[in-house]
Amino acid sequence: MNNRSHFKFLVCDIGKKQIITYNPQTKIHQEISTDDFMSLNVPGLFEGMTIVIEDAHLRARGEDSKAQTYTVDELHQIRKIANQRNISILCFPQKVTPKTRKIYSVLEEDGGKLIPKTDRNDTLSIAYYLEKFPHIIDTLKEFYPTTGELHEQKNLHIYEDRNKLTEDSNLGRNRTYGIGKNNNDTDAVSDWIRKYISKLAFTVDNSTREYFKLTLNKKGNALSPGILNYTSETILKQIYNIVNTILTPEGKLRVRSDNQKVPYWKYAKEVYFGMTPYHMSAGVTASNWKYHKRKAGNKNKISMAFEDNGNPKPHTFKSIEDLQTIRKEMIYADTQLRNMWRTVRKMIVEDGLR
Repeated sequence: MNNRSHFKFLVCDIGKKQIITYNPQTKIHQEISTDDFMSLNVPGLFEGMTIVIEDAHLRARGEDSKAQTYTVDELHQIRKIANQRNISILCFPQKVTPKTRKIYSVLEEDGGKLIPKTDRNDTLSIAYYLEKFPHIIDTLKEFYPTTGELHEQKNLHIYEDRNKLTEDSNLGRNRTYGIGKNNNDTDAVSDWIRKYISKLAFTVDNSTREYFKLTLNKKGNALSPGILNYTSETILKQIYNIVNTILTPEGKLRVRSDNQKVPYWKYAKEVYFGMTPYHMSAGVTASNWKYHKRKAGNKNKISMAFEDNGNPKPHTFKSIEDLQTIRKEMIYADTQLRNMWRTVRKMIVEDGLR
């Protein structure tokens, strides 16, 4: 991907009747008409610059919905003019915007009280976020005109695969994941774990084994009884959630609905575990990982949390360094998940351990 972080940029919010623009170089907000924006007649926008807009605003208005501002033909016109002027248009993940307002509030506002959601505050905080973390701009998707219907159709297999995984996850939870020494309410996933948990624990590296708390006995030659006897719920349900993304409770390989193949990590991390900012809801398995296991494994306990009244909580981040620590912990956790997932996949798919 080309490095964009050195580019000058504007942040825009597309409304039904007007466009709010924010120029981080001049620190000025301006309002322009939707017609002016369609011609990219934007104050402060010059050849070679970048426009950043929330991704939800860059889909076409459909016949049955007037929620979006531009038709698909008008979006193509915007794209054409942008190409002619060597202007990049990047899609900022809408679900990340609340986080940018938190960051701006803590680092720039006295007392750190959360600034309200407004078009001006959103554009201001997105620009601030990209200035403080310029590498993020290289991760943003390019704008390509599409209708809401085509967007949904393109992602239909993702929703289908997530929904099926969520159904199976809920079924596993209702069975208490088969956990318990004398629990007969098992399925192919829990049976696989009972059979191969020791091999799995001694196959992954030490850091991954420790992260998932697959503790060994005092001699270090076998798993602790709670895991070996399949009675430790907190630990084993996380392993269940991982194995369940590769093997279904019926004992079949979990395949992608678009190509009928067992996915690799790139697909699993985005679709099953929700490690992408461009999808609002990623299902039960993703929630279990991101909001339970990953948070529980955070050693420093610094968070992004605010009180309902908008004030930071006692352990809310206070500096760029705190944010970097949060990110470091998150990357470490996701790396351990990747290592565990790839090991389970190899055992089931490549080694044929079923």
